[in-house]
Amino acid sequence: MKKQILDEIFHTSQISLSDILLCREQRVQNQQRLMKSAGQGTLISFTLNIVGAVKSAPLFSKAFREGKRRILRQLSYQGARVILQEEYSKITGDELYLVTDEDIVTVKRLMTEIEESFAMGRLFDIDVMSTDKVKISRQELGFSPRKCLVCEEQAAACARSQKHSINELMEKTVEIIWNYFEQDFAATVAQNACRALLYEVAAAPKPGLVDRENNGSHKDMDCFTFIDSACTLFPYFWNCTRKGIEMSEDLPQLFAQLRCLGKEAEDKMKTATGGVNTHKGAIFSMGIICAAVGVLEGRDNLGLSIHSCKRMDREAFTEQISRVCRELCSSLTEDFAHIKNKAKSSYGEKLYLQYGITGIRGEASEGFPSVFKVGLPCLKHQIEKGHSLNDAGVVTLLALMQQVQDSNIIARSDMDTLLWVQRRAKELLDTGTKMEGIREFDREMIQKNISPGGCADLLALSYFLYFCQQSITP
Repeated sequence: MKKQILDEIFHTSQISLSDILLCREQRVQNQQRLMKSAGQGTLISFTLNIVGAVKSAPLFSKAFREGKRRILRQLSYQGARVILQEEYSKITGDELYLVTDEDIVTVKRLMTEIEESFAMGRLFDIDVMSTDKVKISRQELGFSPRKCLVCEEQAAACARSQKHSINELMEKTVEIIWNYFEQDFAATVAQNACRALLYEVAAAPKPGLVDRENNGSHKDMDCFTFIDSACTLFPYFWNCTRKGIEMSEDLPQLFAQLRCLGKEAEDKMKTATGGVNTHKGAIFSMGIICAAVGVLEGRDNLGLSIHSCKRMDREAFTEQISRVCRELCSSLTEDFAHIKNKAKSSYGEKLYLQYGITGIRGEASEGFPSVFKVGLPCLKHQIEKGHSLNDAGVVTLLALMQQVQDSNIIARSDMDTLLWVQRRAKELLDTGTKMEGIREFDREMIQKNISPGGCADLLALSYFLYFCQQSITP
């Protein structure tokens, strides 16, 4: 992915030395004009440190916007008022000018904190000046000189000696920007996944399931067991998303790596819960969908490429996620082809032999139709009607229980019990899903020791996709 972006940059039309010199002259004029307008204010002049003769690209513009966001946030937290603001997008790069009422020493310290606080800050060139002091340096405030991107020596010394080639410096620049946005995107996805797990366990009342009101049909776990488990899974979801980005064109190999990551996540879950299986199903299904979200982002080059696609709308986003899941899990049901010859079958394989139920393997290999055709549409519809995320989730769970052949229910009872659960869920949906009626259903499920754990996982996936639609799509 990074190589494609580098190739694009190296083949982009280069600007001339005269363009660069003219831009510098115009920048000085802008600074002088704004300082004159500012009076006693402090001027911030922000550009990117980009080597070579290519200064304008989607990659650089996205990094510039992140720098702008951080500058404005620093000023806001300080309580500094922005008096003037100008921004320009040129072939020589993006430029931001801000005038604030804060004193120059404070502003320089705030801006240097940005440059020092994270890797991409090393690419930021934030000059601070005023009419009283034309420019203030990092060293005047006790900060060390800036380091070279490549070798960690002083940047000025490497520049003077031309120690590193333009290509070497550009490769490092692309790597820094790519890594920042890749990790940031993966963190957003993982946050949505953990949030979804927490919303699922907290939503109440959920017939037969652990929630904030009771333990459902489970004697070995409660709401806090699920919270402990969910908190351990952030690194797993983050890694699944990053693997999806990195391996977006090699799905078979990606799936193999997800299996390995999933085993490690299960171990961490059991350590957190004292051996209780709270999220085994969610580790499998949520990990796959996190990876699928990463695949889409990887194929779009994180939006950093000249040829990156326009951001898809929310409906197209979910359609593409389902398609990638189908591609990723296409071989999952092949396990059923030879189970008659196996000496020992898993519980899922026994269900297939007895009832033809493919369970979560079939769900994943078909692109999670229960989530994309039932769970997510129901959740969104309920929210659009004005219901809370809690109440919308409870109704969504009933909609899933009505239609899904939940193998967890059969495991704890039999097929007749599953059919009874589906009928009861339909009755509640048809009569308006009154909460007291759902609580009565919960008591019945607990009495019969029934737990629709498969539907609970699908509810969590529905929450997750809803959160992703809100946070990473237009």
